[in-house]
Amino acid sequence: MASQEHESKQLEPMSEKYGFWEMRLSISFCIFRGKAGTMTMCKSPWARETGRSVCIQIMGGMGFMKEPGGECVLRDLRIFRIFEGTDDILQLFVALQGCMDKGKEISRIGNALKNPFGKASILLGEAGKQLRRRAGLGSGLSLSAVIPPELNRSGELTVEALEQLAAVVEAKLIKHKKGIVNEQFVLQRLADSATDLYAMVVVLSRASRSLSEGHPTAQHEKMLCDSWCIEAAARVRENMATLQSDPQQQELFRNFKSISKALVERGGMVTSNPLGF
Repeated sequence: MASQEHESKQLEPMSEKYGFWEMRLSISFCIFRGKAGTMTMCKSPWARETGRSVCIQIMGGMGFMKEPGGECVLRDLRIFRIFEGTDDILQLFVALQGCMDKGKEISRIGNALKNPFGKASILLGEAGKQLRRRAGLGSGLSLSAVIPPELNRSGELTVEALEQLAAVVEAKLIKHKKGIVNEQFVLQRLADSATDLYAMVVVLSRASRSLSEGHPTAQHEKMLCDSWCIEAAARVRENMATLQSDPQQQELFRNFKSISKALVERGGMVTSNPLGF
């Protein structure tokens, strides 16, 4: 018994890698089968590339050989992240599209303020939303009616991530207005969170169908779904907290701009080797 327990502890890091690998490959397969949207183009190659990286860690040198099949995957993945356009640029379009839709909603509220009696329903709806948000009650949105009870926790995490993202997008639009197009550090993190949220919805949909139809792998897919939603929700929470009120992160953004400018002006590394070589 003691030897089995010791062996289990030794394998825990490997178990984490296997879980990490399957979870990301499952994500890539799920979202790649849907309509080819910009978020699919961004998220699927990322999931496959990170899964492939873990595969190499597990297989070692054999991960680069033809016989196991890893070499072919590694070769093809090199082009995936720029196949439909550079992923980092595509993500900026994702964020700007979301901001544009939210901006139209804010504009409607602004127009309603000019005629409060004629647009009372819009203003009352917005006031109710703001009061619920400040009281920590959320929007009242729930997925429990459309997903199996076993996935309620993942559904709650998805709704929580959605509400956090919506609140930050609204706050940034009010602050920067049309100048949001120049806040690319902010947009990048909004896009990261939006694609994480998209993948959460995708795996929830897949796991819901498997559970509802009683597929043999339904419980395993539930575990993959729960694991992804826990991990992705934590990333969204961290990104949104950073964008909301972290002065150190704002300093980091300024530093990145200054470092990049200095690199471009010098045409290479600004600092010399500490040993003078």
